[in-house]
Amino acid sequence: MSAIGTGAVLATDVWRAVRPEGRFQRLLWWCGTALVVSGAVHGLVAVIDREPWWGPVSWRKPVAFGVSFGLLLWSVVWVVKQMPARWWVRVPAALIVLVGVLEVGLITAQRWRGVASHFNQATDTDSAIWSAIGTLILPLILGLVWLFVAALIRFDGSGAARVATLVGLAAVLVAGYIGGDMAAVGEAAFDDTGRVPDEVLFGAAGSAKLAHAAGLHGIQLLAVLAILADAGRLPSRRAATMLALASLGYAAAFGAVTATAYAGRAPYDATAPWWIVLAAGVLTTGAAAVLVLAQASPARRTPAPGPPTRKTPFAGRTGR
Repeated sequence: MSAIGTGAVLATDVWRAVRPEGRFQRLLWWCGTALVVSGAVHGLVAVIDREPWWGPVSWRKPVAFGVSFGLLLWSVVWVVKQMPARWWVRVPAALIVLVGVLEVGLITAQRWRGVASHFNQATDTDSAIWSAIGTLILPLILGLVWLFVAALIRFDGSGAARVATLVGLAAVLVAGYIGGDMAAVGEAAFDDTGRVPDEVLFGAAGSAKLAHAAGLHGIQLLAVLAILADAGRLPSRRAATMLALASLGYAAAFGAVTATAYAGRAPYDATAPWWIVLAAGVLTTGAAAVLVLAQASPARRTPAPGPPTRKTPFAGRTGR
């Protein structure tokens, strides 16, 4: 099978795993889709408008927040599909979706107004919107913690999916903590200078955005690996082991990026120990991904030809 054909099969596996079932899941999925589409549309607007991509007032924010929250909501659909259809699962999922839609909506509205969405307290309106953006983080964290605990207690999916869910949600929570520190740094900069900072840095050159993004999107990486591990020929225990290794590598890389940022160093200026941790994490996750992809290959799924089986008139019937 060609590379294109293999990719199509693997993409189909992922789609089957995240495809919503029932009204509630479809609502979550369409909200996520709307945010991703919004991000893509604003990317086109940015190309047409030709304004600077970086800075406190740019089309980058509707694009980045729309796509990021959209992917998070799709990830929530995947998680919810593997948990009981109970109120204690739907409530936290609904909280995450509601916050995602409102956050992206407020950020996008501020860009269309031509003002900064973050740390902006220039007028009463801007201050109120920034306050709302910050306050919405509280129900988001509540929803994530709630969903994490629910998945810890009752999860009907595979072992690989359980590992990906718990590690991924934990990473999103850490990203939320980093985001809170970013907000504090940005507000302090505004109080000192009276203007919205062009970029939020930890210390002299620590990339807060990179650390925040690394935590926010780990769940998508691990979810895809879990889906492909379950779709391939790996036994369930081995698939869970592969996801545990991938998660360990991801956690190491995420930790190295975060520690470097909080040390006030640029990503390319990490200390030697953190470079080693980062390289080890990337290599571990990469090796696990290669093994998962090898077993998920359509060629590996095709069973070896054997002698034809003779069917009896009652073959396939059960006493259900």
